Amino acid sequence: MIDYEEILAEVEREEKVDSATAYLEKNKRIKKESARLKKLFKDIDENKKKLVFTTIEDVAFMTITMQDLREKIVREGTTCVYKNGANQFGTKQSPDAQLYLQLSQKQTQAMKILVDCLPKAEKQVVKTDDGFDDFVSGREDV
Repeated sequence: MIDYEEILAEVEREEKVDSATAYLEKNKRIKKESARLKKLFKDIDENKKKLVFTTIEDVAFMTITMQDLREKIVREGTTCVYKNGANQFGTKQSPDAQLYLQLSQKQTQAMKILVDCLPKAEKQVVKTDDGFDDFVSGREDV
């Protein structure tokens, strides 16, 4: 005789393990992305570091979440079918596509904050010789 309760309990245990594994893997990817970004900002002013590092954590989360959403959107598409009641149905933009667009906008804003916190590179003025001085000194009427 098949013990359905035991099978159901086993499936639930497997789902919890898969869920925990996915959680740990995503956290690992977020930490790796965060560390990569923090290296780029290691030399900034100490007063800005707290703001920047908090923003980096957010950007890392959004980046990894967007990668996951992108994979899901590629597999499942950007639209989904909906049904409201017996006769009302159609297609709409998928919630994953909506979330991806929202995260993309937020990530762009956060990246602008980060870029603005980078030290401004000093512009080097390169003097090019256009030959004017040689022309003037080579004239006989001067």
